[in-house]
Amino acid sequence: MNTPMTKLEKRIRLSGLLLILGLLVELGSLHWSHPTAFLFFLLLGGLLMAAGIVIYLLSLVSAEGQ
Repeated sequence: MNTPMTKLEKRIRLSGLLLILGLLVELGSLHWSHPTAFLFFLLLGGLLMAAGIVIYLLSLVSAEGQ
């Protein structure tokens, strides 16, 4: 049975994807010994993680009565 995904499921899947990408960027920057690795860790990884968390929380708050 292949039912179409609801709007909530799409948003939660997007937030999970952003969190995984953020963790992968942070993991990669931990193995990189260069001063700009901190910038990638903080800016790129942190922004992806923050975006994933915000989208997740907003999707829960704005969930329509399903």
